[in-house]
Amino acid sequence: MQRRLDFLLESFRNLRNTGSVARSSRFLCRHIVEKIAPEEAKVVLELGPGDGAITQYILERVHPNAQVLVFEINDIFIEKLRNTFNDPRLTLIHDSAERIGEHLRERRIESVDYIVSGIPFVMLPESLATHITEECRRWLRPGGWFIQFHYSPLLVQFYRRIFGNADLDFIPLNIPPAFVVACQKQEQPTPDAEK
Repeated sequence: MQRRLDFLLESFRNLRNTGSVARSSRFLCRHIVEKIAPEEAKVVLELGPGDGAITQYILERVHPNAQVLVFEINDIFIEKLRNTFNDPRLTLIHDSAERIGEHLRERRIESVDYIVSGIPFVMLPESLATHITEECRRWLRPGGWFIQFHYSPLLVQFYRRIFGNADLDFIPLNIPPAFVVACQKQEQPTPDAEK
């Protein structure tokens, strides 16, 4: 109960960055992580985790040798994450998702398998939303998945434009009800395939 109250208070203080007034429900968290195949999830990014509701489910889903890198810009939430999780697979990065590339290069990570995002793109300038989403696509391995949750289906065409595909699921058991968009990075056609 206390975590929900803390999340609510921080959300009202900084709604533009949190994008929500309630923690993600277990129904939303489960639906998101069910899209992750544990045997393929060697490197997972989570963008905008808030206080870690989905993070916990990701850690329960992935194998012991996986890496989970979490990007959070909110000072209060990053401190809560540090105090909540003690897992050697988890790396907390107190920085914007705009700088994904810098942090991955610094760690000599060439690509990632899954990106789970709770960033409220509808509240960001379009240029920034486009930049972050294109960076996500760039760093995903071919066949990797970008999984985003929203409280409106308005941006589905935005994701389809960047990824060329987007599946949409509705999760009514969440406050507010949520939409999950899943986009797969397509394999690049080989020169022979283009002939």
